[in-house]
Amino acid sequence: MSSPEPGAAPEERCEFLEEVIEEVLAWRPYVRGGRILYLGPGWICGRGREPSRLAQDADHVTFVLHMPSAAKGGASVPLERLADNVTCKCADVNELSFPPSSFEMVVGAWVLSGLSDLQANDFLHRVLDWLVPEGHFVFREACGFHEGPRPSNSTLPRSAVSYCQMLHSVNAGSSAFAVLRAKSLMSYIIHEGDPVKMCFLARRSQEGSAAQHAVDIRYSEAFILKLEWLLGHTWVSTGGESTTREFCRQLGLRPGQRVLDVGCGSGGSAFFMSRLYGVHVHGVDISSNMIDLAVQRQTHLRRAQRKRLQFEMRDILDADYGDCSFDVIYSRNSVLHITNKEELFAKLYRWLKPSGTLFVTDYCLGPAPTSRPFADYMAKSSMSLVTVRDYGRVVTRAGFSLIARDLGNEFDRIQQNELDAFIPTQEAFAQEYSQEEFEGMVTVATNKLTWIRTRQLTWASFVGRKL
Repeated sequence: MSSPEPGAAPEERCEFLEEVIEEVLAWRPYVRGGRILYLGPGWICGRGREPSRLAQDADHVTFVLHMPSAAKGGASVPLERLADNVTCKCADVNELSFPPSSFEMVVGAWVLSGLSDLQANDFLHRVLDWLVPEGHFVFREACGFHEGPRPSNSTLPRSAVSYCQMLHSVNAGSSAFAVLRAKSLMSYIIHEGDPVKMCFLARRSQEGSAAQHAVDIRYSEAFILKLEWLLGHTWVSTGGESTTREFCRQLGLRPGQRVLDVGCGSGGSAFFMSRLYGVHVHGVDISSNMIDLAVQRQTHLRRAQRKRLQFEMRDILDADYGDCSFDVIYSRNSVLHITNKEELFAKLYRWLKPSGTLFVTDYCLGPAPTSRPFADYMAKSSMSLVTVRDYGRVVTRAGFSLIARDLGNEFDRIQQNELDAFIPTQEAFAQEYSQEEFEGMVTVATNKLTWIRTRQLTWASFVGRKL
């Protein structure tokens, strides 16, 4: 089937839009018997199909066609026959008002991109107020990437990070938005090679998303790019492309297989596997900055490769991809941030197909006692490390047959080589960032080498099979 571009036949475009609606409906939280507010522009795709589908399970759907005040009085919008429990009206979302706690869910389609930052901030505060406690806000937008700051009154597409930051900043009394996840819509990737059409999910919560926000602060874009300076473009794990190339040879990857990349970072391994092996990779990471960079880089790939990649921001412990969904599950130096490893590996076992492969590398505690400086570094970096033996026990208890290898000697060699290659870039790095940040990077790398050589820290690989 050819890509349903705007010039495609109407029935082909309708089929594509039906796929979009199916994907969005499957991704959103399930609401039975509640009240839903659906917001879309006057040219809304599907002409009312999506609100009618939502109405099949809801008590009532309020369908608002967003028409800026200046556009009111124009041509009417052709709608399909709506369900009896759908109320439709045209309104400017900037002037929209509902009583507090009116809806269990608010759904938005291509609305925020037409608002300035000030208008969007005001709108998001009202959405939070309209939701019941623990109610959900799900919306989709076309994201963009721009050099330099975005003017506050601009309606240029925002980045995924910008939307997450806007949600983080919204609060009303004791309530705030908890940002749960964001992902590129696969329908657009497959049919149009377009990964920037993204869907976001947030929940009204008393806790907000302090933990998520802390991750985004720790893994800022600047920090990620500094890591890549040390490890290579798109790489944020030990050894970069060289170790990835070596490890992937062990996985028996074949074209068409599905790979889950847990803690995918800024995309390095996913890009590598999809390009060299023709596999389909679903990359997931809790950092919105990592995912933003990965999606941005995906847009520069060849169309055929773009269609084999999908990136998602979410906490992997909150995910559920369905039983037997992946041929390979792959993770590089990311489980070290997860305390409840038992829960994670039980999920990974369930998601893996029979005879599928699990491949993980991670930092582990060495046999020597932990010094105070190393303990402080782990705490500052939110690391939850265990010994290679204890890590292996967790994996085998989940059901995997396992081969575990302590890679401490390779870790020492790789870390030293990376530091030796980084030091000559001092002038260029300091010009891009600062001399102080250069010295900080060298200090962290030198300290890691000390902890490796005193056997406080090691690195290990874990290859599991689902029996």
